[in-house]
Amino acid sequence: MIHRMDTTDWPAGTTLALEPDPAPAFRAELARHIHAFHSRTVPYEAQRFGLALRNGEGRLLAGMTGLTSWGWLFVEAVWVDDVQRGRGTGRRLMEAAETYARTQGCHSAWLDTFQAEGFYRALGYERFGVLDDYPAGQTRAFLRKRLG
Repeated sequence: MIHRMDTTDWPAGTTLALEPDPAPAFRAELARHIHAFHSRTVPYEAQRFGLALRNGEGRLLAGMTGLTSWGWLFVEAVWVDDVQRGRGTGRRLMEAAETYARTQGCHSAWLDTFQAEGFYRALGYERFGVLDDYPAGQTRAFLRKRLG
């Protein structure tokens, strides 16, 4: 459901719409405009990738998605099945992501987490920022690591 918003203070003939669940096409259009703006001063270079660990039947046991951009690896999402936890699966998954990022010219990595800070710190990540109460009662930590 799209909600039309008051545009009294905006140029005549314009509309402002609030979309609670914006369509992928809108998000892609917005990203194209942002990347075009940035490319005027810093060319946009980004490559998404994913790693998937599956069992013999094809069931996902662990996975991660990331983005390499401007010499940095952004760790977007990491998940390890409960059965695989405590076996070094997450550590090896992160090592594979960092190795791939190095082949793409990345010198550092960063991520944010509110449940697994200890895991990432054990892998050599250090905190550089924090948001309290995001989500409520939790602390979201921003971590980074040199990949040298």
